[in-house]
Amino acid sequence: MLDKKDAQWWVSEVERHPESAVDLIRLLADRLAFLDKQNEALRGELIALRRKQGGEAASAARADREEAVSELTQRVRQLESALQQGSASKHVLVYGPDRIEMTLPAVSGAGVNRAMPDDVKVLVCEPDAQLLIITAEAQAFILPLAGLPVPDGGPISFGSPNNVAAIIALSNIEQSRFLLLHTRAGYLYSVIAGSAQQHAKRREKLLRQLIPGDPIVGATPSYNGDVFALSQKGRWTRFPEKTIAPSGSQAMELPTGDTLLGLAAFGYDTDLTFLTAEGRLVIQPSADFKPRRTPGSSSGMILKGQSLINVAGAESIAVLTRSGKVLTFHIPDVSYRARSEEGWPLAGLASGDSPLALIGY
Repeated sequence: MLDKKDAQWWVSEVERHPESAVDLIRLLADRLAFLDKQNEALRGELIALRRKQGGEAASAARADREEAVSELTQRVRQLESALQQGSASKHVLVYGPDRIEMTLPAVSGAGVNRAMPDDVKVLVCEPDAQLLIITAEAQAFILPLAGLPVPDGGPISFGSPNNVAAIIALSNIEQSRFLLLHTRAGYLYSVIAGSAQQHAKRREKLLRQLIPGDPIVGATPSYNGDVFALSQKGRWTRFPEKTIAPSGSQAMELPTGDTLLGLAAFGYDTDLTFLTAEGRLVIQPSADFKPRRTPGSSSGMILKGQSLINVAGAESIAVLTRSGKVLTFHIPDVSYRARSEEGWPLAGLASGDSPLALIGY
């Protein structure tokens, strides 16, 4: 199932992260077994469809079946490709404004036994990803993940660029019309995704002017739908991404002492996952949060009295803890446990540890 090149990649990962060797092997074996089972099931469906096709005469029905056969064939090929490449192809990058704290395979429980500072952020991406790096001044760069320096026992400096506000995979913004930049005070800027890539290739600024004293702190692909904005104290709003003004818009008015935590963008209604500072996941359908026509005002508060880490609108999430551990979860597998205001305690969170950052992928 694995060619020589793929096998060597797994060997090198075990050599680089011997503390995670058992998890890596277990994850690879489980994933390959799952993909193999799915592959066989799809091949069975494909054979059954072809048999039915031979006994039917209606041309319209034949065309529909041919299309279904084509789709199944493509799915089989995709699964075969996944089997050949292995499973744990995702990588985690933990970074701060001027440094890389660690990079490691996206295996739950992997990490380092070292305290993480408060200003770190997390990215989950493919090992061959091209990265869009955005600074607090909105200057953009493109660098490959493989070209970044790899920390060995401690953080390592980015060099240039520095004062990094956000890193996202280019493949994510290629699926979106816009790239959304936000500030801590809650101001949003919308940049055409294609334009962002061109500016980044030339190492230029994405925006001509920012509000003084309110730098960029995060970036999110728009995914051509709605934007959900969340503040640290639980204020929220939802609105269409296309309603952000060309010069920027205030997501919602925030009182003194409250800041914008982050954004979750989605093209269709999905589950929203909230992470509290106490280490609980709370999952609610995005359909429960009715959209406004435009940004500018809060639509209410969620989880009153609880301090929040962030929100994600993805099927999988990664949580970085203060001790340098990364916990990963597939939301459909845990959502039934977390659909209450009390939420669900993070599995794998050690006593005395606490969550520090959240990313959806």
